[in-house]
Amino acid sequence: TGHHHMFINTDPATMDMDATLPATESILHFGGGQTEVTLDLPAGEHTFWLLLGDHNHVPHYPPVMSEPITITIE
Repeated sequence: TGHHHMFINTDPATMDMDATLPATESILHFGGGQTEVTLDLPAGEHTFWLLLGDHNHVPHYPPVMSEPITITIE
């Protein structure tokens, strides 16, 4: 079991996958069952990943992660 964490312009490969994920503007936690979020991002290219973590916000082993999604905001 677990919940999603959304990485915004932050490569999950730079994170310690054995530690609790921090809650920041670039790492959103969806532990309350959320299915959507509204973001106010500046114009430009943005990359997103979803990563599953347990109830303590620690990624599963091996990591269960989406492919990156890149969007351009004009």
